[in-house]
Amino acid sequence: MSTEASLFPIHFFDSEIFCQKCAHIRKFKVFSQEKYDKTYGKSEIPPNKPLFCKCEECNDTVIYATNEFLELQEEPTLGLCKIWGMANLETGDMVFHPEYKLCAVDSMNRISGSLPQITLINQKKEKIEIQLESQPVVEQNANVFYRLFPQNSQNARIGDQIYHTNTERIGKVIGLEFNGGQNIIIKYENGDIEKYHCEKLFYYLTDEVLELNAKWRCRDLPYSQNLQIYSRSKVLYVNCLAPNFNVVSELNKIISSIPQTRCFIMRIILEISNISSTEIYKELIRNGIYICRCNVELKNQDVFITGFYSVRDTPKNIYRALQKFPVKKIDLDIRMHSEIKTIKTINESDCFIKISRIGKNVHIDGWVKSEKEKKKAKLKAFFCSFSLRIENHLWVIS
Repeated sequence: MSTEASLFPIHFFDSEIFCQKCAHIRKFKVFSQEKYDKTYGKSEIPPNKPLFCKCEECNDTVIYATNEFLELQEEPTLGLCKIWGMANLETGDMVFHPEYKLCAVDSMNRISGSLPQITLINQKKEKIEIQLESQPVVEQNANVFYRLFPQNSQNARIGDQIYHTNTERIGKVIGLEFNGGQNIIIKYENGDIEKYHCEKLFYYLTDEVLELNAKWRCRDLPYSQNLQIYSRSKVLYVNCLAPNFNVVSELNKIISSIPQTRCFIMRIILEISNISSTEIYKELIRNGIYICRCNVELKNQDVFITGFYSVRDTPKNIYRALQKFPVKKIDLDIRMHSEIKTIKTINESDCFIKISRIGKNVHIDGWVKSEKEKKKAKLKAFFCSFSLRIENHLWVIS
């Protein structure tokens, strides 16, 4: 199964990455399967989600994961350190001292008219007093943090600033490789590009082992005969003919639990059905899920639902209610509104009408069989609320 650009329809951002085909750093366009906030709300971007990266020069492509880019991290300096004498130091900073190695700044005693005295704590929790002989050089960007290399290279991300402790050189991570082991590609300040093999800190699973692990975990699934799984560079590709959305959720849970998988790409082909958006809407109501100003769209077996809700468990219940349908993805753009107050509910065999109030406005939601019934519902809402500010969102389902 080849990775198709059509599986990644959304242009996420651009990044400079080392291109294996060009053997040079190039501008890549990065595409995602889901729409993320343009401001990169990093706390909301899940890790281990696949990204499709395409070189603008030669069109070569590569798969990276969200957690493999520095700029997609919520705390980009976590686990990194300042290099001694290269920036203003503050209490609490992690620093790398040539003699004492990785330390934390415990305190700074700034004495007027003289250079500050700094207390460091090393990895053995020993305190070290240092009298500065000269002020640390303040760079243009005094808050740059570095990844120590090769000591702290295992979790390197594209965009990381690195400090090579043996050669005392500074560089930047511009690419990662995962074929048979992890390689890190670094561009140094003088323009040199070098590739380093990352030392194995733990047993490194091969693609063959990952494939066998995934297939073993899926062996008892009733649709396992329709399942194809293979691994490339520790990215698991899953191809499946599935009956409903529940299969998608089940496979997501199983594949995401496999250790050392960088990310996974699922191509799910659902059994064809004549399901409509009205059936989906009525199914929500049958399951007691009431969404104000609800809109349901169905495109290529993807369901898009918008509106407002008042019960906290509503999003979770939507997934549960629709899992029996042959839908591939459920995309929710619904918001909780604490001011929704129910005025009246009419639940009959040929209609469902819910009249509620949000602030000064009255809303009518549900479904009826004709336009005539829809107009009558507005009159009912008036006598229930004595408000002229009525919004009628009723669906007409014959």
